[in-house]
Amino acid sequence: MAETFELKPDEVKQASLLETFSPDRVEKFVMGELTLGQLYGITIEEAYSIAELGYTFLEQGRLNEAQTVFQGLVISNPYDAYFHTVLGSIYQKQENIDGALEEYSISIGLDPANMEAYVNRGELLIRKGNFEMAASDFKNAIQLDPDGQSPSANRARALASVTAAALSSALSSGK
Repeated sequence: MAETFELKPDEVKQASLLETFSPDRVEKFVMGELTLGQLYGITIEEAYSIAELGYTFLEQGRLNEAQTVFQGLVISNPYDAYFHTVLGSIYQKQENIDGALEEYSISIGLDPANMEAYVNRGELLIRKGNFEMAASDFKNAIQLDPDGQSPSANRARALASVTAAALSSALSSGK
């Protein structure tokens, strides 16, 4: 019979501080080749597990806790568009319009196919009276879903119609 081994938690080798912050790894971090999360040894799977907790806070309306979680995730992995999009959504719910616009813009820069970021940013741009940029965001979102399968793209379609009417009204009133 084959011998089996049980892995015990105390047998898992934890990286030492010297291994985690080796000169080579710190240099890669400083040069932008590693994120802070990678420097600390946080895997993307672990980051997304943390994101699930933050998203639960968001769904429960615990915005401050959700904000703390996603700000930490953005700091640890600034190249993840999803983290920026959710942080933008949190800011939007908190009426931090400028913060939300910034996060959505970062997200779009990281992932130009991020439909939700386009739609949310467009919605905020309408509120700020920037109808042309909002219309552009809605157009981008709609182009990402030509068959109308995505609820986000369908929201963009509805908002584009409202935006077109508002822009037409603004132009006819000489604004």
